[in-house]
Amino acid sequence: MTTTEITSDSDGASETAAAPRVIPLEQGFWKRLMAADTPRAVAQAWAPLMFGMLDDAEGTAVYLPDGPGGRLRAVASWPEARLPGSALAEAAETALQSDRGVVRGGLNDDGQPTGAIVAIAAPVTLDGVVAGAVGLEFAPRTQADLRAAMRRLQWGAAWMRDALRRDQAQAQGRRYEQAVSALHAVVAVAEREDIATAARAAATDLATRFACDRVSIGFRRLGRTRVVAISHSAQFGKRMTVVRDIAAAMDEAVDQRGVILWPDNSADQPMATHRHARFAETNGVGHVFTAPLYAIDRFVGAITFERPEARPFSEDEVQLLEAVATVLAPVLEEKRRNDRYLITKAVDVTLAHFGRIVGPGHLGRKAFLIAVAALSAFFWYARDVDRVAANAVVEGAVQRIVSAPFDGFIAEAPVRAGDTVTAGQLLVRLEDRELALERLRHATELQRQRIEFDRATAARDRAEAAVRSSQIDQSEAQIALIDKQLERTRILAPFDGIVTSGDLSQSIGGAVGRGDGLLTVAPEGQYRIKLKVDERRIADVAPGQTGALVVTALPDRSFPLVVRKVTPMAEYGDGATTFRVEAELTTPVPDLLSGMDGVAKIDIAERRLIGIWTQPMVDWLRIWAWRWLGLE
Repeated sequence: MTTTEITSDSDGASETAAAPRVIPLEQGFWKRLMAADTPRAVAQAWAPLMFGMLDDAEGTAVYLPDGPGGRLRAVASWPEARLPGSALAEAAETALQSDRGVVRGGLNDDGQPTGAIVAIAAPVTLDGVVAGAVGLEFAPRTQADLRAAMRRLQWGAAWMRDALRRDQAQAQGRRYEQAVSALHAVVAVAEREDIATAARAAATDLATRFACDRVSIGFRRLGRTRVVAISHSAQFGKRMTVVRDIAAAMDEAVDQRGVILWPDNSADQPMATHRHARFAETNGVGHVFTAPLYAIDRFVGAITFERPEARPFSEDEVQLLEAVATVLAPVLEEKRRNDRYLITKAVDVTLAHFGRIVGPGHLGRKAFLIAVAALSAFFWYARDVDRVAANAVVEGAVQRIVSAPFDGFIAEAPVRAGDTVTAGQLLVRLEDRELALERLRHATELQRQRIEFDRATAARDRAEAAVRSSQIDQSEAQIALIDKQLERTRILAPFDGIVTSGDLSQSIGGAVGRGDGLLTVAPEGQYRIKLKVDERRIADVAPGQTGALVVTALPDRSFPLVVRKVTPMAEYGDGATTFRVEAELTTPVPDLLSGMDGVAKIDIAERRLIGIWTQPMVDWLRIWAWRWLGLE
C-alpha cells in the first residue's frame, strides 16, 4: 500500500489531501521491472507501477513504434481491463512528432481543469531521437495536479528510455557478433584457392565457432542440391545415406525459399519439415537448422547446422546463422564459379543469357537483340551500287595553245579568255613595222640588183650577169620569207571554239619570245572530264565504267559520263596520292564551261551496304595486319 500526498495552491489557500492506493502485487511488478530485458517487458511492469503512483489516474499506457518508421502502438496499459482512449493515443502521437509534453481534453478556455478526464503524454527520447511515448489518463482538480502528473510522467519515462537504450546496445552487440562471425567465415573461404577446400574450411570454422556437431554446405546443380563440404571431413562418399539425407534437407529449405529449424519451437512457422524430421530421426540428430544461400538473384545452395538434443538453437543464434549465410553466399558462389572449367563457364554464361532472352523480364536486352537482328537482316539484304568518288575538272576535248611564232611585240589582242571565236578570226597581232622596213630594204636591193643585171647583160659581161642573177634570187627569197613572217604576225583561230585561257589585252606592246603560249582555244561543246581518283580505289576503276558528274556551278544537276582512259601515273597533292582518269560526257551539255570543277562518282558494282560502308576500315586493317603481324 502507498500513500500519495498532493499539494496545490488555489486562491491563496493551501490544501493537502492524502488517499491510499492499493496496487495489486506491487512488489511483483517492481521485480518484473528490474528483471525485464526487453522494452515490452519493461513497459508491462512500468504501466501498473505508474498507475499506482498517481491517485487520480484512470489508466496508463506505453506506446512504441510498430517497427522502424511504423505507427505508434500501445504495447502495455493498466488497468488491463481498460483500453486506452483515442484521446490518449492522439496525445502520444503528437508528443512523438513534436518532442514535448501534450495535454488533450478536460480543460476550459483558460486552461483550468474542468474535472473531466485529461489525456497527457510525454515523449521518450533516446540520443536526441523520439523513440516512443508514455501516457496517462486522469481527472485533475487543479493546474498544480496537472503539472505534478506531467513531471511524474516525465520522470517515469526515464525507465523506458533506459530499456530502449539497453535493447539498442544488445542489438548492436548482436550485429557486431554477426559481423565478426561472417568475417571469420569469409576469411576462411578467401584464403583457399578451390571451392572444395574453401567450403570445407568455412564449414569447419562455423562448426567450431557455433558448437555444432556437423555443418554441411551444398550447391544447386540441375535442380538438385549436392553436398560439397562437411565440417572436419576431408573426404566423404556422396552416395552415403547421411549425405543424401543432408542434401534432401537442403532441397527442402531451398525449394521453400526460407530457413528451416527442426524441431521448430514456434507454432506459426508455415514451413514443411518432413525431410528434416526424417534426417534427424534416421541419424540421431537433436536439432537441425538449414539456411539457403542466395546470391546473384537466385538460390545457389544451402548450409545445414546440426546440434545434439541438449543444445538447441536459440532465437539469437538462428538470426546470427541466417546473417552469416547471407554474407557467405555470394563469396562461396563467386569462388565456385571461378573454380569451374572454362568450357563449363562458357556453357553457363550462354544458358544464362538464353534464359534471360526467352524468359520473363529483361525487356531492354530483348529490345536490343531484336534491334541487332533487324540491323543484321538489313545489312545482309540491303544492297547498293558501290561508287568511287573523285574530284573532277572540266576540260576541252581538244585544246590548242596559240604560241608566238617568233620574237616580237604584241600589237593587238582583240579576244581574251571566255570569248567565242570562229575559224580564221584574228586572235593576236604582233608588231610588223620592222618586218615591213626589212621588206622595203630587200625590195630596194632587188630593184638595184635587177638594174645591175640589165647593165651586165647589155655589156655582155656574163660573169657579172651571173653574179647579179644570184643576188636577185637571194633578194627575192628574203622578200618571200619576210612576207611569210608578215602573215604570221596575224595569229588566227584554228577552228570554231572558245578561248579557255589567256588575256593579252593588258599586255599591248609587251615582248614575247618564240614559242611563248599566248592563248588556249578549245572547241565549244566538246569536253573531257579529268578525274583525280584516290590510290586506294584506282584498282576498281576501268575504261567503260559509267558514272555521273556534279559541278559546283550547277549543283542541282548531274551529267552522265563514261570512263575512257586510266593513266598509270601518280600525282601528289593535298597530302594524298591520286591517279588521273579521263572520262567524257555521254550527251552534250551546253551549260558546261571548260575549267568548271566538281565531284564525279564512278559506278563500280552492286554490293551489300555493310561492305560499302566498312571497305575503308577493312582495307586499313589489312594494311595494319600486314605491316605489324605479317598476315595477308
